[in-house]
Amino acid sequence: MNKDFLYSKPFVRGIIDDTPVDLDSWFLDDSRERMEEKLRNSPLSEMIIEFINIFKEGEPNYQVILSLLGENVVKEVRGEKYLYCLTETMRSYNDIKRVEIEVDVERLKLEKMSLFVNSDTYGVFEDEITSSNHNVHIQKTSDVLSISVNDKTIAVLAI
Repeated sequence: MNKDFLYSKPFVRGIIDDTPVDLDSWFLDDSRERMEEKLRNSPLSEMIIEFINIFKEGEPNYQVILSLLGENVVKEVRGEKYLYCLTETMRSYNDIKRVEIEVDVERLKLEKMSLFVNSDTYGVFEDEITSSNHNVHIQKTSDVLSISVNDKTIAVLAI
């Protein structure tokens, strides 16, 4: 699967994106649809492992990440950060209640992704994540699993 679409520049209103695009990829490459299907229909542990791999491979576009999980995104400003919230995910498991992504205002880079999950699904997946990912730092409390990948964080919070 070609994951280049994950690392495109974020869209900024009023600025022309001059990134070269292969037009054949628009019609022949179904990588985006396959990734969307994978993230929406895989168990929570597999989805988190996929995000870890995405973060390891580069700087993902926060807009693309959010669009793979749902549609209704709300933007808030908190100091030097933008916070994008997705309250209705399109996951078949209905295990995620909310997704928040913190973005640096100046660089437009994703810094932290918080997944608010049902408390009954929290904790079931930690062993799978730690056994398959050796280059990440993981901290766990009773209701928060924090995964540091490069300079980004994935926080899984039980609600």
